[in-house]
Amino acid sequence: MAADRQETAEQDPGAAGPRRTRARWMLVAALPLAVWLGWFAAMNSSAMQDYQRLRDERSAIQSELEETRLRHQQLEVDLMVARQSVADGQAVIADLEQQLFRLQQDLAQYQGALAPSAAAPGLRIQAFELQRTDVPGVFRCKVMVSRVGNESDTVEARLRLTVLGQQGDGRAEYGLPELTGGRVQYLPLNFRYFQVVPDTEGVELMLPLGFEPKTVQLKVENEGKLLLEQTVEWTDMGVRP
Repeated sequence: MAADRQETAEQDPGAAGPRRTRARWMLVAALPLAVWLGWFAAMNSSAMQDYQRLRDERSAIQSELEETRLRHQQLEVDLMVARQSVADGQAVIADLEQQLFRLQQDLAQYQGALAPSAAAPGLRIQAFELQRTDVPGVFRCKVMVSRVGNESDTVEARLRLTVLGQQGDGRAEYGLPELTGGRVQYLPLNFRYFQVVPDTEGVELMLPLGFEPKTVQLKVENEGKLLLEQTVEWTDMGVRP
C-alpha cells in the first residue's frame, strides 16, 4: 500500500509543478548575483591592472627622479670646481698685478733717482697703474705718490683725478666722482715717504658710453692749495710719468 502511494505521488503532476516553480525563482534570484559577481570580478581585474600600471609608473618616476638628483649633485660638484678654478685664477691674477705694480714702483724710484731733479724737494707721481677688468668699460687704477724733503714732514692732502678724452665730435672730461658713480670724491693722502692709493685692489673707473680716454690729469691739493699737477697718458697696461 505504501509503495502504491509513493508511486502515485511520483506520477502526480501536481507535485512536480511547485518544484519547477521554486527552481525558476531560485534561477531568477541567482541571476543578479551572478551578474554582480561577474561585474565584481571584472572590476577587480581592472583595478588590479590599474594598480599594476600605477606601480610601474611610480617606479619609473622614482628612477627618473633619482637620475635627476644624481645629475643635480654632479652639476653642483662641477659648479663648485669651476668656482674654485675661477677663484684660484683671480687670486693668481691679483698676485701678478701686485708684483707688476711693485716692479713699476721700483723702476719709478730708480728713474727718479737718476733724474736731475730727483733731489729737489716736493711731491712726485712715481707710478700710475691702470688695468682692465672683466667688465667692459670699467678699469682699475692705483697711484703711487712720493716726496723729497725733511723726513719729519708728513704730507696730508687730497689726490684728485680727471680723465680727459674725446666724446662724439668734441672734447670731454670726467672727474673721479663721475667715474665712480659718486662713491669716491678724491683719494686721501697721509704719508712721510711715499703712499700707494688706494691701498686695496684699486679704485674702479667706469667710463661713459662713447667716451674715448686720452690722458689722466692728477692733482694733489691741500686746503685749496695746489701742491702737484701732472698729466699722464691713458693706457690699460699701466703708465709711468
